[in-house]
Amino acid sequence: MIGWLQWLLGDDTTSTHIQSPQPRREGESLSQANSHVPNVSRLVTLFIWLGVLARLIRYYLCFPLWDDESFLCVNFINRSYAQLLLPLDYHQVAPILFLWIERAIVQLLGFSEYALRLFPFVCSIASLFLFRRVAEKLLTGPAVLFAVAIFAVSYPGIRYAAEAKPYCTDMMTSLVMLSLVVQWQQQRDRRILPLLAVMMPVILGFSYPAVFAAGGLSLVVGGVLYRQQGTRQEWIAWIAWNLSLVVSFLFWFRVVARVQSGAESQFMGEYWKSNFPPVAQPWLVPYWLLKTHASDFLAYPVGGPNWASTATLLLCLAGLWRWIVQRQVFCLGLLIGPASLHLMAAALQRYPYGGHVKFSQYLAPMICCLAATGVAQILEWHSRWGYSTRSGLAWSSAVLGIIGVAAIGRDLVDPYKTRSDFRARAFAQSFWKGAHSAEEVTCLKSDLGLDFVPDQHRELSWSAHYLCNHAIEVNRSSLPRANLDHVSATRPLRCVLYHDARYELDRQRLESWLADMQKDYELIAHESIPFPRLAKDDRSLMTMEYIDSYKFVPRDGLAKESKSTANGRQTSPP
Repeated sequence: MIGWLQWLLGDDTTSTHIQSPQPRREGESLSQANSHVPNVSRLVTLFIWLGVLARLIRYYLCFPLWDDESFLCVNFINRSYAQLLLPLDYHQVAPILFLWIERAIVQLLGFSEYALRLFPFVCSIASLFLFRRVAEKLLTGPAVLFAVAIFAVSYPGIRYAAEAKPYCTDMMTSLVMLSLVVQWQQQRDRRILPLLAVMMPVILGFSYPAVFAAGGLSLVVGGVLYRQQGTRQEWIAWIAWNLSLVVSFLFWFRVVARVQSGAESQFMGEYWKSNFPPVAQPWLVPYWLLKTHASDFLAYPVGGPNWASTATLLLCLAGLWRWIVQRQVFCLGLLIGPASLHLMAAALQRYPYGGHVKFSQYLAPMICCLAATGVAQILEWHSRWGYSTRSGLAWSSAVLGIIGVAAIGRDLVDPYKTRSDFRARAFAQSFWKGAHSAEEVTCLKSDLGLDFVPDQHRELSWSAHYLCNHAIEVNRSSLPRANLDHVSATRPLRCVLYHDARYELDRQRLESWLADMQKDYELIAHESIPFPRLAKDDRSLMTMEYIDSYKFVPRDGLAKESKSTANGRQTSPP
């Protein structure tokens, strides 16, 4: 593999010096900018398609919904577009245009894993090709290759391409703005700043952290106009952009975000408290920043909590040093501007900084560019010490390619987040269709609105998982709602109740409901199916889940059956 990559890179890379990564000069063609590594574009294209393949396979494998997806997706089962403006169930907060797009897709294609994940998947694929364009405008030579490769094979990009959450939308909206700002800086196209002003209401309606990207990029553009003495028309367009940004933010905050965040502010504040800088103890801030950036925040192409992203942090520091030495103020601003506003919001305890890579998805393009610059810088240092440039490029590309292939292999081997997710969906697929074949079946919560465990439908419980799997199976198998006219001695009515053992069952209300039911129906069976909900290691017990079934037949049906049996007629058992 290394030999093949060395051949692909060509003989021109045998030089012992790598051109330092720097922005492409205005008017310089891409082929001219990358002429010192003529075959880099081939590898760039290969990594783009590797990224497409990894995302396509993840989407095609149709992972079971996991709890974080279910918490949001359960809101698409019965809510109207107007009801999505209200506080969401299960402590969820999401931009309204994303919610409406998801609701429209579900309405058009039905409630399924593929439909729920379609919009994030499209955003992720589009982001791959748009990022290549951004990277080729900002960087040259090996840095372009490494930026695209890191972006294409990074676990967050692959994972969230097939997850029904707005994180790929965050990245896509950020990339659109970044691409326009870079194009404006290099071409000074008069149409771009007014276009950004027009786009603000839509962008902020699709993504909450887009406000950090838009604000940071606006500061960068303002700095460029100040240093280069921008024209009066440019200043007017820039002011219009900022006015549109402020007005759009206030509008969406008043219409949606205030309602959602207001309902969840106390819960989210407690849930995210470790992801806010300890401003009350400023002496701890440096360590907090170091640990945060060496953990989930920089998990590109791989990484994680507890210092698992230290290698990426070192690459970013090398890239940062390169940008500072070369005085690449524009590139620094594109990264530092949005991140600084993000950090300020975290200091005010309004939005988490770090804690999970999903909160920094909108920064993924610039993080990948910075890490790629760091890789190219390290290879340049190695070339000065006499190491082969072509070999270094080949090895680096091979490592990134292996990461991408390993991501595909991992998904093929384990097409689920946890085995409990897999078992829960498998149960739903067999239970609901099988029960409907011989009985009239109804879910007490989703079909009748009866709730005997109210807390489990307000808190972060797996009841959302149960409700989503039920809705998916109803859609997949076209299962009808229970028809009481069809209930008979040979076709019972089955009422299904889900119960998470962590939450107290209101037995008094349940007994009252059973008593009311038995005025017209005879309870002939009660079955309780236990399910252990295990942690990701498939060993640690997190809770017990129960599916309770109550079977009823009409009282007059029983009488008719008893009479017919007495007359010697053969009947089928209920």
